[in-house]
Amino acid sequence: MPYQVRAEQAGPRVLAAVRAVTTPQQLGTDIIRLLDQVWPVLREQGARTEHNVVIYHSGEAGELTIDAGVEVFGGFEERGAVRRITTPAGEVATVAHFGEYSAMGGAYAALDQWCSANGRRQAGVSWEVYGDWDDDPAKRRTDIYKLLSPA
Repeated sequence: MPYQVRAEQAGPRVLAAVRAVTTPQQLGTDIIRLLDQVWPVLREQGARTEHNVVIYHSGEAGELTIDAGVEVFGGFEERGAVRRITTPAGEVATVAHFGEYSAMGGAYAALDQWCSANGRRQAGVSWEVYGDWDDDPAKRRTDIYKLLSPA
């Protein structure tokens, strides 16, 4: 699948999210577990929501520190592990992936290749914004962002 990588300025997105340390093998299961903590809080409060978002932070080898959450417009009350955070703001390399979540490796490779080809260093944080669910995997959109170090 050919990917169209571009650079753009990303503004912060407000999320209701839960942080966890996971492994690549447990990632999918843990994202669902964390979102299952966030959604009931937002539904109970009648919060205006948008898409699921997962932020990936630099971590130890073999581990992933993630914030899994939901974009929120307006306020919500933090509860338990569900906290208000924002995605990073600044220049990013970004690409849209259509298809199964398990096949996003090609999109990440395209981002890495773009950074190398354009002499851009990555700042060590990335995030995925998951579009609306569709039973047809080819119609599932995930926007992937990698924060860039200042040029």
